[in-house]
Amino acid sequence: GVAAQVESWLLGLPSVMTPFAEKMGKLLNALLPAAETFVRKRAKEYVPTVENNLVSSSLNVISTFFTKFVEVDGEYEVPPELALALPSLIEKMVLFGVVWGSGASCDTASRLRFDTFLRGELETLGAAEVVALPAEGLVYDYAIDLESNTWVGWMSTIPEFTLSPKVAFQDIIVPTVDSVRYMHVLEQLVTHGMHVLAVGPTGTGKTLNVANKLMNGMPEKFGPLFVNFSAQTTANQTQDQLDAKMDKRRKGVFGPPSGKRYVIFVDDVNMPKREEYGAQPPIEILRFWMGHGGWYDRKLMEF
Repeated sequence: GVAAQVESWLLGLPSVMTPFAEKMGKLLNALLPAAETFVRKRAKEYVPTVENNLVSSSLNVISTFFTKFVEVDGEYEVPPELALALPSLIEKMVLFGVVWGSGASCDTASRLRFDTFLRGELETLGAAEVVALPAEGLVYDYAIDLESNTWVGWMSTIPEFTLSPKVAFQDIIVPTVDSVRYMHVLEQLVTHGMHVLAVGPTGTGKTLNVANKLMNGMPEKFGPLFVNFSAQTTANQTQDQLDAKMDKRRKGVFGPPSGKRYVIFVDDVNMPKREEYGAQPPIEILRFWMGHGGWYDRKLMEF
């Protein structure tokens, strides 16, 4: 259940976060089961989810904040004001994780109800004043500014958009609240080594925004690999396409060039034709790779 997942996650917290484990545990064990029940009974999802994954997604989103508070020798030092603000940021981080982990799969109409539900839960738990979420708008409309310990609108998290007259009309991409918040969550998860599934109605710009983010908006060490699925795509084609892009490190170990990390973007992931028993082999081999960190060499029959 939820409690077991939360307890397991709390045991793996970085040392700087362990003093707040009890506080996070209480809040998560109160909000996550209620959020699961809401999503099951009162929300409509674009793609059905399972309970364990809603919890896992929420915990993953919260985890992306922790690196800001963990020092890395010679590379990153935690600003003193950020360290001082940490105790009062816990509730905000938990709420953000619940919103974008458990509530992100809902459609637009369900999000209005989820907003009302979540605000009511915070009032019941006596956490509304500590979280200090603005009354106007939805819970989805705000990001956390860690430095100022406040909620800010998504459009204030990016530089002001200016259009160059040299850009061709078909290449113009104007940022919107939706594109900014979705790409922010995507970047946070991907840069922390977590997988993301972007779902939504046809023609809403999923491919365009994700591709633009991966090519132009990621840290330098991340490089994109693009894979397109179709009804004819096979598992072997998928494996060969990805293997061809990798450098050989040593026997049986392949990866991106030294110092780089590949972000693999699979477009139209639902397209492959189902086989006799209902599975989609290209998706199955991706799942195998995600779970085991690799796959078998079909010629040598070695992992």
